Amino acid sequence: MKIGLQAWGSEGDIQPFTALAAGLVNAGHEVTLAVTDNIGRDYSDLARRFGYKLIPVPNPQMASKEEVVRVWRQIIELGNPIQQAELVMRHGFDPVMEPMYAAARDLCAANEAVVGHFFVYPLRVAAEKAGVPVATLNIVHNCLPSAWICPPGFPNLGRWSYPLGWWLVRKLVNRIFLPRVNTLRTRDGLRAETDVMTQTWAADRLNLIAVSPQICHPPPDWDVRHQVCGFLNPPASLISDDLPAGLDEFLAAGDPPVYFTFGSMMPISLDYIQETAAIWSEAVHRIGCRAIFQLPWPDLSAFPCGDRLFKLQRSPYKKVFPRCSLVVHHGGAGTTQSVLLAGRPAIIVAHVSDQFFWGAELERLGVAGKTLKRKRLKAGKLDAGISQVLARPGLASAASDLGQRMATENGVATAIDLIEKRLGDGK
Repeated sequence: MKIGLQAWGSEGDIQPFTALAAGLVNAGHEVTLAVTDNIGRDYSDLARRFGYKLIPVPNPQMASKEEVVRVWRQIIELGNPIQQAELVMRHGFDPVMEPMYAAARDLCAANEAVVGHFFVYPLRVAAEKAGVPVATLNIVHNCLPSAWICPPGFPNLGRWSYPLGWWLVRKLVNRIFLPRVNTLRTRDGLRAETDVMTQTWAADRLNLIAVSPQICHPPPDWDVRHQVCGFLNPPASLISDDLPAGLDEFLAAGDPPVYFTFGSMMPISLDYIQETAAIWSEAVHRIGCRAIFQLPWPDLSAFPCGDRLFKLQRSPYKKVFPRCSLVVHHGGAGTTQSVLLAGRPAIIVAHVSDQFFWGAELERLGVAGKTLKRKRLKAGKLDAGISQVLARPGLASAASDLGQRMATENGVATAIDLIEKRLGDGK
C-alpha cells in the first residue's frame, strides 16, 4: 500500500512515526511521512536510511529562542494541564495548522491510507473529505475515557470519582479544542463534532495506543477500534547510534551511574540549561554517585565537570540505559518506555500533563520513586528521591523483570498488522 503518516510535536511525539515508517517500508509499503517538529529538528537522515519520503512542514511563525524559553517557563509555572494545553496549542499548533492541513490534503490525495498523531485533527478532516481510510496514534493511554482509568490531571481518589473526573476533563478539553476542530470541519462542509477525546482523537476504524501491553491493559469499556500495539521503538536515533567519545571508558571505570535527561523539555537556552544542571549537580554532590548529564548545548565546557560526571549532548538510549543504575527523566512517553525496556528504575520529574500520569503509572508498577515536579524543583528533593530509589533494590528487580517482558514484544510489527487489516481492506 501507499501509506501517509503525519506527526507533530516534540521528538518524543515524532519518534513513534519514524519507527512506524521504517517498519512499513521494511514490510513492503511505500511511505510518506509529514513532520512538524516544534523546534525544527531535521529527520532527513533517518528518512534516507530507512527509505521513506519525508515532508517537513515547519511552523511559519517559529518563535525565537528567547520567546520559546519565556513560553516554556510560563507553561511550567502554570502547572494546570488544561491551561498548559491551551498555551501549547496557541504557540505550537495554531500557527502551523493551515500548512499541516495542506500537507494532510496532499497525503490523502497520494496515498491509499493515512495514520496521524492524535492531536493532528487536520489529517482527520482531510481524510474524511477525501474518503481515505485513516487511523490515529496515541502515545499515552489516559486520553481515552474509561471507568477504569483516572482522568488526566485529576487527583486519583479512587474509581468512584472517575465518572465525575471524566465529565469535568472532557468539558475542559472540549472548551479548548472543539472550537478549533469545528472551525475547520464546518469550513469544509463537514458535520461538527461534539467530543474531542472520543471523536477527534480516536479514528473510527483504528486508534493505535503505542504503549506496551505490560503497562496498559485495555479496559473492558474500550471499543474494538482502540488497540494497544506496544511501544514503537525507533530502530535508530536521530543523530547517531554510536557512543559519544569517552563514554564507554567512563561507564566501565566504576559503579553504574545515574543518567539525567529532561529530553525535549529542555529548551536550548544556556541560562535555563545551566539552571537545571546546577540542580542536578548539587543533588549528585550530596549523594556522591557517578552521573551522566544529557545537556542540549553545543559547548559542554560551559558546565562544571568532575571525574565522577560525564556530560553529553545526547546518546543512544538502547546502549546506555542498561548500563546505568537509574534514570532521572521528564516522563515523556518515548523516554519512559526506553527506560523500562532497558530494565532500569526511574525518577520522573514531570513538567506537563501526561508526564504526571506516566509517573503515577511507574509508581503503580513498582519501578520508580515518587514523582517530582519540575516547577520549583530543588536539589534537596531530587537527591532524596534518588537516594530512596538506590536504597530499594526491589525497584531495580521489578524494572528488570518488566524490561525482559517488554523485550519479547514487537510494537511496530503489531501496529503494521493492524494497519494492514483495518485500513487495507476498505472495511
